[in-house]
Amino acid sequence: MNAEETLERIRKRYDVTLPSGMNVTIRLPRLRDCILAGNVPLPVLKHLQDAASNGGEPELTSDEMASMARFQDEVVRQTLIAIDGDAVTMTQEAVADLEQEDYDALVSYGTRVLPVPKAGIPT
Repeated sequence: MNAEETLERIRKRYDVTLPSGMNVTIRLPRLRDCILAGNVPLPVLKHLQDAASNGGEPELTSDEMASMARFQDEVVRQTLIAIDGDAVTMTQEAVADLEQEDYDALVSYGTRVLPVPKAGIPT
């Protein structure tokens, strides 16, 4: 098996319908790569994790919120790989043009907050 065949076998893809009704294919990105690309300081992630485990909303500084926004944009950019079966390359401009509900759903899938649907189960 060559390298391309190996990659194709290990890449998991999921077909989902976003809140707007758009049918997309997603993959779950490696969060480490999103953190590095999104330039999110690890203390921000620790802060969010602590707040989530305590059931509260985290209080973030404006710098921390900007870091989280970059991280979430990167998650969306790496998660959405096709629309209606056509491969796409998500740019920052494309991410910015997504409807808020679709953006939030993609962040939730990409960060594993929302489980991906199993094959044959409608989304």
